[in-house]
Amino acid sequence: MKKLLASVAFVGLTATAANAATVVDLTTGGDAVGHGLQLGSFSSGTVSGTIDPWRAGWGNDYLTQNSYGMGVKGWGDTSWQLDGFVDESITFTFDRAVRLVSVSFSHWDWNDDADVYVNGSMVANESPNNPYYFGNVVATSFTIGADGHFDSFRIKSFTVAPVPLPAAGFLLLGGLAGLGALSRKRKKAA
Repeated sequence: MKKLLASVAFVGLTATAANAATVVDLTTGGDAVGHGLQLGSFSSGTVSGTIDPWRAGWGNDYLTQNSYGMGVKGWGDTSWQLDGFVDESITFTFDRAVRLVSVSFSHWDWNDDADVYVNGSMVANESPNNPYYFGNVVATSFTIGADGHFDSFRIKSFTVAPVPLPAAGFLLLGGLAGLGALSRKRKKAA
């Protein structure tokens, strides 16, 4: 019985650790690669995916990255941040579904606000919140956009957590309980 309780405790602690949040650092030297690229990437722990810049108008769109985070640049764009001079956005696409927790910005002031999309659908129009909290929604992508004339900020980091698999956990606990009951029954028969 002690072994069964120890096994259940181990499984519980392991499952809790697996659900810990991951912060993805978008600054230079962090968890992302993207400066000067048309398509970047990120990887931190078990979380990975792609980073895609976009800006209104013609010409190519490029990611910018420095110690403050990520932005977008392109033809005729003198600001390397997300700014509303021309509408700009950055889309983060994950290799598998995650729980979105929050996104943080740098160079943020009272003039700034962000448009937030989850899986391609707008969830916040011109949000003034920094950090912006998603509410633990499950998604495979999110986009941060700037379309206000005075917007000028960078995306510094975002926090995600794995999607919990409660059915698998309960199935494992049920199997361990069944093995414990079988072991107990064998001891009584002997």
